Amino acid sequence: MSTDELKGTMAESVRQAKSRFLKIDTATIQRFIENQPDVSGPVSIENVVFPTDGAGSSNGIAFLKATGDFGDGVQSLDLVLRYSPGEQLLKQKRYDHEFETLIALQPFGLPVPEALWLDADGRWLGAAGYIMKRVDGDVPSAAMYSAGPLANVAPEVRNELMLKAAGFHGQLRKAAIGADKVPHLVNRGYGTTPIRRELSWWLEEVNQVCDAEDPKAKMIKAVHDWMVQHEPRDLYPANLVHGDAQIANIIYANGDIAAVVDWELSYLGHNESDLALICFLTESQKLTDTAVEGTPTEKEYLERYSRESSTEVMHWPYFKLFNLYKIIAVSRMSAHFMPSFEQLWAFYLQQLDDVWTAAKETYE
Repeated sequence: MSTDELKGTMAESVRQAKSRFLKIDTATIQRFIENQPDVSGPVSIENVVFPTDGAGSSNGIAFLKATGDFGDGVQSLDLVLRYSPGEQLLKQKRYDHEFETLIALQPFGLPVPEALWLDADGRWLGAAGYIMKRVDGDVPSAAMYSAGPLANVAPEVRNELMLKAAGFHGQLRKAAIGADKVPHLVNRGYGTTPIRRELSWWLEEVNQVCDAEDPKAKMIKAVHDWMVQHEPRDLYPANLVHGDAQIANIIYANGDIAAVVDWELSYLGHNESDLALICFLTESQKLTDTAVEGTPTEKEYLERYSRESSTEVMHWPYFKLFNLYKIIAVSRMSAHFMPSFEQLWAFYLQQLDDVWTAAKETYE
């Protein structure tokens, strides 16, 4: 398999997904905002943009400017509307859960957007969604090496920006935001442990789009069953995990993290899985995007995470497999709009084989 076949795969898959998204008209957005309890009087909306590039293929996104009285006199706010795009990649996704997670994060001092208004059932917008304040900074890109904040910087700057991503997830681990702060996530998935609930959540996503005899679904189920059988028993209590820690979900400004966005896959679990995703994408995107210099090594990532979390990484071989399980699940779910799908699937299977072999050597 030529790596040239994979170039641009991630960016093109996002573009293809977004090309089919429904768009919400300006008057509908205006009515939604005007009917919020903390908004007084009329609101004007301008500069509405529906991006066709950038990260994210499971949400409709609109950027806009709103002017009105939002509780502190008349002012203008740059906002982001996130909403169900019509064809929903994640069948179990709930916008109210994502909104509530952002609200729960506010007291902890972590760089996250400020969520403002929720339309959980689509009563106002015609689709479930919510509005948050827009964060100034470099817009993330699915092709993180050829566009966005990591693209045109010196290798040493790129290295530090990427290490800050691992550091953020270390800080999230240290915050130890438990079920009492995010009770809406307690019943995500089914099973007797947090790991089993998250594994089951992804298996259900696959089952909703695949026939039971689908060979790729069978492979995903085999990984699921092995991970259930070999689940570590000495883990720390489950806490909030971002769930989609790709660096494309980070907005940078002035050499630092301005905000970590896209909390739709958050769950109660163990942050090592997010760290594993960062490590995996750092190398794999050199095949699907472009090769660059200055990217951190796995060792550097783990050291930064440990420093920021004040803990050691636990069960690294297991969580590397946990991460690959989620990746192949998303890949199979996205087959209908993923360019070069079979080539990408073959690449992921090779990565899975290597990581699964290492996990078996540790846990069997």
